[in-house]
Amino acid sequence: MKPYTEIADRIALRIATGELPLGARLPPQRDFAHTEGIAVSTASRVYEELRRRGLVVGEVGRGTFVANRFRPLDPALQEPSGRGIDLDIVFRLSAEGRDRIAASTARFFRQGLEQSAVAPSSASAEPSVASVFAETVGSTEHPVSPNSLVLVGNGKQAISTCLAALAPRGGRIGVETMTYPYVRAAARQLGIDLVPLSMDAEGVTPVALDRAAQTGLQGVYLQPTLQSPLVLTMSEDRKQCIADVLKRHRLSAIEDRIYSFLKPTVPLAAYAPNHVIRIDSLSKRLMPGLSLGIIAPPEPIADAIRRAARSGGWMAQSLAVQLARHWIEDGTVASVETSKRHEARQMFDVAARTLAGLDFSGAPEALHGWLTLPKGWRSEAFAAACAEIGIAVAPGSAFAVVPGAAPSGVRIAFSANDLTIWTHALRAVARIAKSAPTELAQLASTDNAMASVTAEARQLSNGRST
Repeated sequence: MKPYTEIADRIALRIATGELPLGARLPPQRDFAHTEGIAVSTASRVYEELRRRGLVVGEVGRGTFVANRFRPLDPALQEPSGRGIDLDIVFRLSAEGRDRIAASTARFFRQGLEQSAVAPSSASAEPSVASVFAETVGSTEHPVSPNSLVLVGNGKQAISTCLAALAPRGGRIGVETMTYPYVRAAARQLGIDLVPLSMDAEGVTPVALDRAAQTGLQGVYLQPTLQSPLVLTMSEDRKQCIADVLKRHRLSAIEDRIYSFLKPTVPLAAYAPNHVIRIDSLSKRLMPGLSLGIIAPPEPIADAIRRAARSGGWMAQSLAVQLARHWIEDGTVASVETSKRHEARQMFDVAARTLAGLDFSGAPEALHGWLTLPKGWRSEAFAAACAEIGIAVAPGSAFAVVPGAAPSGVRIAFSANDLTIWTHALRAVARIAKSAPTELAQLASTDNAMASVTAEARQLSNGRST
């Protein structure tokens, strides 16, 4: 066994036994090397091995700390936490919405299955079906061409398809410095390098995109509307400036419109129609349990997108396509979307009141918010403190393209089952934020871990929902 792995095992044991508690700062690598009597290069390999195991996290300018033990090995994969109150993944569907989907689905199957519903998977759709989806993700002012539409399994597969079509292995794609975690995972799997682009209050800056494009990019991935995790929306002037850069460098952009149903905005594609690939899905509009990814590329690259979908095995299942069409045509999708917009405003109002006095950013249309943590808190430690009482939130590190460069904050998804549970969960989050990190153990004891928040909230909820 290599010496550095033996040393890493010894440090891992100290973490497992609690000798090195959550949030403990490891010494600088030079000091560690001196104490252990090893070379600095060996110390660096020890720290890298601990990071690989998910036991520590490095933060630029601050050091290396014992990580949140509840953190998944790869936060980019975004698996449900399974904890009492999951405010980690953005997923919202009321009981009324579930009932409406169930009733619509029952009507669909009572009609029997047509040949089109049992046919092999395809990245294309017949014109009548394509028109339905084009109308759903487009608008009268900014329509989507049914002829170029590409259908895949879900929104994540839409991202993978576009990345694979735009960049070869070893290629470079620009992204927001804080981006959707799955983009990181997909790029890594495809062998694509992500280039972080500086952001301001509206998202990626034109100057950052222009500079990166000059060094060579195959494309850029953006969320111009209700960006996750920071809840930013580009102004029309900003979109025009971004579009100008795309045209000047003949660069393609992947415009993720996943939250556009919550806040209808003019798409980036309207300003650079030949340079922007619009992607959307039913995951947020309806539910992720049975979804569909919709890609609206410019005509010149539609065939490349279809080839990528086929070679990746990401084509939409025929039954899912026909069922989604049915949900759209009978009004189920529109009804659920309306409910979600109403619930978003209700939940934002609760969050704004409950988190008053803290640095909370959100929007009445969004289903997530960003909490900048008070001084002394690190996002990993804060997420762990929330996990101790049964609440899952997403630490900023899960979204950072550059490891250790994430701002000190957490994303809070508006995913509680009802307003009562939501209110109790946010009160608990606020108590943690207003406490010093050293008070973590006392706070957990006071709240009696998971039971206090989840059981009490569910009991008081008494079956009510938003």
